[in-house]
Order: sequence, then structure tokens, then C-alpha cells
Amino acid sequence: MNIFISANNTNQGKTYASLLLLESFAKKGFKVGVLKPIETGVKDYPLDGKKLFEKAKKLNPKLQALTLDDIVPIQHSLPAAPFVSGSVDFEKIKNSYKKIKPLCDILLIEGAGGILVPITDNFKMIDFVKFFNAKLLLIVGSKLGMINDFLLNKFYLEQNNIPFIWAVNLFNDTYFKITHPFLKDFSPLFIQKDLDKIVQRLLRE
Repeated sequence: MNIFISANNTNQGKTYASLLLLESFAKKGFKVGVLKPIETGVKDYPLDGKKLFEKAKKLNPKLQALTLDDIVPIQHSLPAAPFVSGSVDFEKIKNSYKKIKPLCDILLIEGAGGILVPITDNFKMIDFVKFFNAKLLLIVGSKLGMINDFLLNKFYLEQNNIPFIWAVNLFNDTYFKITHPFLKDFSPLFIQKDLDKIVQRLLRE
């Protein structure tokens, strides 16, 4: 099973959620793997990709045969959308996928930024869902403005018939005062409180 992890924007907790999910799936007996097709803003090495790789290797020793460049095949130094930061070799991404996939039962694929981040003229971040035949988990960070962000993402995904599971990453408890009174009708799950429910839904749906 492939799971693509995206978010309503950048810096909303994709990597944080991915690390927790790796542990949770591993505890259930699954061999886990990770792939971050593109990381921008890379200096010496891809920070998010390295965190994911180090965690995954501990949980699945078979990944020791891989390198960080396998996990993050496209690395750009400019912290910008891939369309701006540099060219993207999709064959290189496919080759990484072919190396990683046989080593795991569940592959977590982490996007960069939000779902509509442009990669080429005709390929956006959300298109990786189809590219990898993956389920989509949308992380929504609990910041002021998240209602608008969530509704826009929800509208786009539903209009394009893209099934998704979504979860709130709680940055602080102000969410319950300023946002939950509206979002409660959408039955949100929370990364910090409902991880097992999120895992069960990903396995079931």
C-alpha cells in the first residue's frame, strides 16, 4: 500500500505526521518504507528526508541497503516550488520507487508544500497520488486561517474526485476556541490524539 502525505500548505507537519505513522504501522507488524520524491531548500543534505530515512531504517532494517539519495531523488537548493527551484527527472523518481517498494508493505510518500505546488507546466504535487496509485492523507495545521485552507483543499479534491483522509496537526490549544466550533461538523481527527484511528482508516479505506 502506498500513502501520499500532503498538507494544506508548507510547514504544517507532514514530516512530523509521517514519523508517527511509520512507528504506528511498524508496531502493527508492517514493514515500512519512505520516499520523499522532491525536497527543496536543501543545503548539505535534505533535512526532512534524512529524518524519515533514519526512522524508517530503524523500523525496517532492509532499508539499510538504500542511500539518502534513493529516499530523496530530487534535491534542490532553492527553497521554492520545484517549478521554480529546478528541473525534475521523473524517471529518477520512478527508479527510487522501484528500489524501495519491494522492501516494504507500506510506503509513505511525503510531498513538498501543499497539494497544488507546481512541479512542471502540467504536473502538480497532487498528481503524485495517481502517479504512485496512493491513498491521500491531508495534514491541516491548526493555525489561524486553517478553515479557509481546509475548505479550499476539500473543494478542490472533491471536485476532482480524489478521495482523501484528513487530520489536524495541533500546534496549540487555541484551535478548540477559534476553529473547532466550525470544523467539528467535519469530524476532524487529530494527529496527537487519534493516530490509531487514522491508521485504521488508511488500512480500511
